[in-house]
Amino acid sequence: MAEVKEQTTYQEPEVVIDVQNLSVGFHVRSKKTHVIRNISFKVYRGETLAIVGESGSGKSVTTKTFTGMLESNGFISGGSIKFHEWDLTQFKTTEDWQKIRGKRIATIFQDPMTSLNPLLTIGYQISEVLRIHHGLSKQEAKEEAIRLLEKVRIPNAAERYDDYPFQYSGGMRQRVVIAIALACRPEVLICDEPTTALDVTVQAQIIALIKELQEEYHWTTIFITHDLGVVANVADRIAVMYGGQIVEYGTVEDIFYHPEHPYTWALLSSLPQLGSKDEPLHYIVGNPPSFGSEIIGDAFAPRNDYAMRIDYVKEAPIFEVSPTHWAKTWLLDPRAPKVEKPKIIRELHERMKRAAKELKRQEGDINEK
Repeated sequence: MAEVKEQTTYQEPEVVIDVQNLSVGFHVRSKKTHVIRNISFKVYRGETLAIVGESGSGKSVTTKTFTGMLESNGFISGGSIKFHEWDLTQFKTTEDWQKIRGKRIATIFQDPMTSLNPLLTIGYQISEVLRIHHGLSKQEAKEEAIRLLEKVRIPNAAERYDDYPFQYSGGMRQRVVIAIALACRPEVLICDEPTTALDVTVQAQIIALIKELQEEYHWTTIFITHDLGVVANVADRIAVMYGGQIVEYGTVEDIFYHPEHPYTWALLSSLPQLGSKDEPLHYIVGNPPSFGSEIIGDAFAPRNDYAMRIDYVKEAPIFEVSPTHWAKTWLLDPRAPKVEKPKIIRELHERMKRAAKELKRQEGDINEK
């Protein structure tokens, strides 16, 4: 985990995607379940927004609305998603989404085998994207596909152009998916847990590659993950999701230096990198809420050691902490009692410095070997 540098000045950049009061539901067994509940946030040009939370919090469902990839039983029940001159919530047809999907907003999924056709060669799948989106000839598309494979560091790219997905390792397949995204030349790249199925070493390589390509191609990145330890190295801003809502939003410095929601405290406290040998590993007790029944109050209240009576009966409004930072917790209400944050949160700066120092030491040991 890299040490996060605290910033003191802020100037709002250009907004690329503006989500306002978005709600999403699903038809399940003749009933409607509401899984995204009235969320609002902005994605800024050239930055990386990390959406963080446990499985089932609504991270992937939220970003699927940006490309029209909700499951067939899903529906948007309210709100807007502004992207350039379009409101994406109004798109209904395949022709509408062809203006956006891949060409303007591309997605890298968690399992590359779900993105690649096992019956087609790697080279054909990249070339086809180039021919469809950019009108290249067959030979031009092949040459550009090989260049993209080299760009994502596939060794012997020309020789491996005709290989099939099963001939690549998991990390190599993920590089191919990144190459396909590059072929689309999108403005926004959604990375949906792109390193979860990979070992630690390959995870670091893929994250470094995405960061490097973002700097070169100037795209905007939305990075979905459950691991706050990963986003310390990649994010400019963080949206913390729980129970279908964003409960805290801010710059990476806001979230790591001044976290305000008890769920954010719990996520940070659970990072093994921030633990010490003389204390047990922290974890979040209980389970995330079920969307099969109505959520009343703060969805995190049953798992929250800091919950007050009001958390069980009334949802907290958004409290602004700074121009870049807000959180939905009654603890920020001026009438709320003052509480002492968990030990790891109080010592977060020192623990992050220690974790960064240990990471550098480990990297030095690897390089020596």
